[in-house]
Amino acid sequence: MSDFVLDASLALQWFLEDETNRQYGLDVLASLSEKRALVPILWFYEVGNGLVMAHRRKRISRDQFAGFISRVENLPIDCARQTAADILELPVLAQRHGLTNYDAAYLGLAMQFSLPLATTDKRLVEAATSAGVNLVFA
Repeated sequence: MSDFVLDASLALQWFLEDETNRQYGLDVLASLSEKRALVPILWFYEVGNGLVMAHRRKRISRDQFAGFISRVENLPIDCARQTAADILELPVLAQRHGLTNYDAAYLGLAMQFSLPLATTDKRLVEAATSAGVNLVFA
């Protein structure tokens, strides 16, 4: 059973040392020694793309890239099973809260499973608060 929903932008802070305000993200990462995170399948695409772009922009080396992928594979992160109907509800949620469809995926999971959300995205924090979703305070 999962303990919270994890946003991809927060997870990318774990690996990108030049990110500002990383401590919250690192605290969430440390909490995964005892907890489990839930993510939409989109999370894996977003994290993978973030790492690809970081490598292309010379923010991380090839070895770091490979190491980060390996670490992600070993983390206690559960991928939510979502139906097409679940996914097609996201644009309405996105419109209601002024989010991208991608960010609505995280809010939607948190709402669906009554889980707190771990994110540093300001707009997503505001939407979660508005929707009555608790936030993870690591």
